[in-house]
Amino acid sequence: MANKNLVQDVIPPKKSIRNVKLPSRSAGLDIAPRRTAPKINREEAPKPEPMLEDFSRPVSIKTEVSAPVRVEAPVGNNKPPIINSSYKYEFDEPKKPSKKILYTSVFVLVILGAFGISAFFKSAKITITPKNISIPLNDSFTAKKDISSGGLGFQVVTVVKEVEKSVEATGEARVDKKARGTITIYNTYSSQSQKLVATTRFETPEGLIYRLVSPVTVPGTSVKSGKTVAGSVDAVVEADKTGAEYNISYKDFTIPGFKGDPKYTKVYARSKTEMTGGFSGMQKIVSEAIINQTNTELEKTLKETLAKDITAQIPADYVLFSSSLTYKLEAITQTNSSTGGAVLKKKGVASAVIFDKGVLSRTLLAKLSPDSTNDVVKITNLDSLNFEYATQSPVDINTANSITFSLKGVPQFVWVVDENKIKSELLGLSKKEAKNIVSKYPTIKETWIETQPFWNQTVPTDTNKVTLINTLTK
Repeated sequence: MANKNLVQDVIPPKKSIRNVKLPSRSAGLDIAPRRTAPKINREEAPKPEPMLEDFSRPVSIKTEVSAPVRVEAPVGNNKPPIINSSYKYEFDEPKKPSKKILYTSVFVLVILGAFGISAFFKSAKITITPKNISIPLNDSFTAKKDISSGGLGFQVVTVVKEVEKSVEATGEARVDKKARGTITIYNTYSSQSQKLVATTRFETPEGLIYRLVSPVTVPGTSVKSGKTVAGSVDAVVEADKTGAEYNISYKDFTIPGFKGDPKYTKVYARSKTEMTGGFSGMQKIVSEAIINQTNTELEKTLKETLAKDITAQIPADYVLFSSSLTYKLEAITQTNSSTGGAVLKKKGVASAVIFDKGVLSRTLLAKLSPDSTNDVVKITNLDSLNFEYATQSPVDINTANSITFSLKGVPQFVWVVDENKIKSELLGLSKKEAKNIVSKYPTIKETWIETQPFWNQTVPTDTNKVTLINTLTK
């Protein structure tokens, strides 16, 4: 039979109690190898003496197991060799792909995606500070109601208001009062003014007569923009007689004294307020102290309400100086209340002059800085200037054709910038190019341009993504 080299997997040796060496008694219970005892004749053999075993001594059994050793199978030996169990197979493990390339690729894709998305959110904020100066002012000016010839003009705004309060009445008395109200008198007869004395009569279509409380002068006609405009003036009238029938709403009036004269149809009047306060009969009596106290309260409330209402009517491009307000307050009136007491009422008229902000700004600039008269400027703090009429006596601004006043303060002049034009010129330009364009505007003092995101250095072409901020706009 030919020699065979057998290579098998590691096969642990079979364990058996036969392979364990036992110690003999004399040497720590080490057991010697078993020997074959000789045959003994039972009759001749001496009987053994009895012996006591010492069981107090501990018995130890040692087991020695040798690790298998790798051996080569002998030639012609069919038994498998014993192979060392500590043998380790060596083989090449497959290499795992590196994650560094994966992480780098993901990072690059995230960056590119972020840049791509942020491109949709490109924006720019352009902040400009226009040229501006502040110059102390303390000077007088004259304004005209008729501004057809140019120069500084003014307009008059008027508000009518009535307030009331219920009070306690202690008794009754006979009361006779005449109704009062305000009318506007017009003169379309000629360019000459028309004077009317106090007690001049005005008649309604129903025949009710009212008389002027104070004399007035009605301005003549004037020509504005090629059209003839009637002169007008406001005046207070009082009923010719007492009684509630003279408490009427808005009416047209003629002047009976001009009957038979062309002026009868050319000089006329219309109600500006209702006629109120007329009474004749028994009325609840209110003490003088309560009337005086209520009159003071109603006067304060009336002025505050008038000032608030008149300010609310001012257009955005006009300015009203609170010190230009003038008031005409009527005497307090009394009516009976449904609860048995009395109602005290007070009516007033507030008037004020207003100025066009642009015209007034140019007028002040021409006074303070004549070299800049051709520039377009505005004053951002007009309201802070102190306005005073030149005369000490109250000015009837409703009848005056011109007024003289003084202004005191420190106006801030700001040059007007065409923001829409600047914004359109900068679309699509780099920040450097945009700054060069803005620097050519003499009306701009400083400019800041911010673009988003941080890597974007160009103003977007979409005007909706560009914001222009004027730091001095009010």
